[in-house]
Amino acid sequence: MTMEQYEVMKEDTILGPFNIDEIAEFVHSGLILKRDYAYDIGRPDSFRTVDFFLKKHGKKVSVEHKGNLFSQIKEIGHELILPSTIFTKEPWKKDKQLFILSLVGLTLSGLMMVAPLLNAYILFYFIALYFSVVWGLFFYYLFKTEQVNLKTTVFLFFATQVLTTLIFYVFNISAINPFEGLYYTGNVFISLISCILGIGVIEEIVKVLPVFLILYFSKNVIKPQTAVFYGLMSGIAFGVYEGVVYQLGPNFQMLLENEVSQAYVFSYLSNIARLTSLPFLHAIWCGIASYFVAFAFLYPRFRVALYFLAILVPATIHGLYDYLCFNVPFALATMPVVIIGVILLMVYLNIRYDFHSKLAD
Repeated sequence: MTMEQYEVMKEDTILGPFNIDEIAEFVHSGLILKRDYAYDIGRPDSFRTVDFFLKKHGKKVSVEHKGNLFSQIKEIGHELILPSTIFTKEPWKKDKQLFILSLVGLTLSGLMMVAPLLNAYILFYFIALYFSVVWGLFFYYLFKTEQVNLKTTVFLFFATQVLTTLIFYVFNISAINPFEGLYYTGNVFISLISCILGIGVIEEIVKVLPVFLILYFSKNVIKPQTAVFYGLMSGIAFGVYEGVVYQLGPNFQMLLENEVSQAYVFSYLSNIARLTSLPFLHAIWCGIASYFVAFAFLYPRFRVALYFLAILVPATIHGLYDYLCFNVPFALATMPVVIIGVILLMVYLNIRYDFHSKLAD
């Protein structure tokens, strides 16, 4: 009787044919694993693990140890345990993804080490910057287009921060904002309109202005999807400034005016939100504004209406969101408002080409 012959699939290589005794010997010596797949060459459709065929033939096989612990370590060698390239640039060049993840994972740890040497503003700035950079990396890998330029993206990210600081801190636009004291009035209409015009309109103009300048000075036609990406980046950059302001201002004031044990929870939550979720909202709203601005450059005959929509649509969502936040009983309604903004941007990015054709006629 002819002994069955098997071929073994070892990674991308087919080994054999072997009989079951030879396979048992290879398994014993560690050259073939029980988890490797094999098949009877007389029945090509008989794919099973090596362990299956060993049991079928009543073979109980264990892998032999190659010496004791120390001899095994010696045999393995230092190249596997402590490679010579560990202190060179080579690993970082070959695995850029892990390098980026390392920067994300270790930056705050490094910041904790130097925190005692920094004043509060600089410390809070770097914390806010850290979370915005994380969002930026997320947007870059998910939403960048072939037109996106990395240098332009980095310049935009910091230019928005500079512009925001100049307008809100240096020039103190709040001091001349006629709606500044009307957000908390008992009149629903006045409060809502004030939030839209005094907060939404102003902040959306500031955020989208750097994107407008990129489109204005570009020598090439920039697609709406590319403009949206730049809008997302400008939005999270705006969140850096706002995050610092709230950490040093309202969130800290909350602790001073209330018992720490009671206020800490809400202050902590507000800080986390200002560093994570709220920059995302600013990014979404600025993405919507940038979408319409891009259309204004593509179809300049309609630019007045498109510029108007670029501010009106996100500013209305933004203002309504802030109004609901200011009025605690309505706070739960903020979630539908946020979702509407996200859905709008999703729809805009997938709008059909016939709409483009309509504006081009």
